[in-house]
Amino acid sequence: MNKKIIIGLIIVIVIIVAYRFYANLYNQSKENSLIETGFVVGHIAIGPICPVEREGGPCPIPPEVYSSREVIIYKTDGKTILKRSRLDSEGNYKIELEHGNYWVQINPAGIGAGEKKKVNIKQSQTTVVNFDIDTGIR
Repeated sequence: MNKKIIIGLIIVIVIIVAYRFYANLYNQSKENSLIETGFVVGHIAIGPICPVEREGGPCPIPPEVYSSREVIIYKTDGKTILKRSRLDSEGNYKIELEHGNYWVQINPAGIGAGEKKKVNIKQSQTTVVNFDIDTGIR
């Protein structure tokens, strides 16, 4: 009878230890999945597209005008590239970033080097950064 009690106690102890071990693993993985991220989103307006645009009747913008460009995210130094992402066919983008300060740029931008805009990403928030690109067509 003493053996049965000892075996029973050992089984209970093993169950308790296993439960605490797996509960600890679950909590660690849950904490690691809660990375503090937010989004930067925006729209790029590009134009003019045609040499002569008439009022009320602008030229349609082909999708490749947008999809051939990319958004570049730089670290706080403004030089180190962190991420690159293509625009969609309508000139929009959405990039997930950890909270912090970054620089955003569109490439190619049109006339001259593209403007870099500073952005502050906050946890669970979306920050809008839009760009206007002058193609130089007159």
